[in-house]
Amino acid sequence: MLVLTLAATLVAQSYFGGLPIDGIHCDRMEGTVEHIHTMLQLYDRGKPVTVPQSVGIPVGGACLYWVHTHDDKGYIHIEAPVTRPFTLGQFFDIWGPDLSWTQAGGVSAPKGKRLSIWVNGSPWHGGDPRSIVLRDRETIVIQNGPPFATPAKPDWSNL
Repeated sequence: MLVLTLAATLVAQSYFGGLPIDGIHCDRMEGTVEHIHTMLQLYDRGKPVTVPQSVGIPVGGACLYWVHTHDDKGYIHIEAPVTRPFTLGQFFDIWGPDLSWTQAGGVSAPKGKRLSIWVNGSPWHGGDPRSIVLRDRETIVIQNGPPFATPAKPDWSNL
């Protein structure tokens, strides 16, 4: 699963080569106006699915997108030169895999079912998961189950 996810990341970022994606630029340095950290956790029948490191940091490291990851722990970093809402859909567009009620990266709902989406411990019932706004110290959990995992508690102290 990690190999497919990492491959999708490299393909998407190599294809765009640092061009803006959904209005999000790839700059030489991290922006300092907006600084947000959101935790994304993915589970497939109770087993964690890795959100890869370096999403939004193209190979070669000449730039980084305002929305990116540094490691594979699930923390999405928003370090932008502007203040505006950023969404989970934008993160997935930078990453590469699809995001919908039935697909989130390497997690797929069974035919005729939906994924379970939780934001800060509460079920999310919005129209399109792509519209979920990324907020500081927020945890987004997307699962296919059963079984369902007990999400990990984020450690915000190291960010």
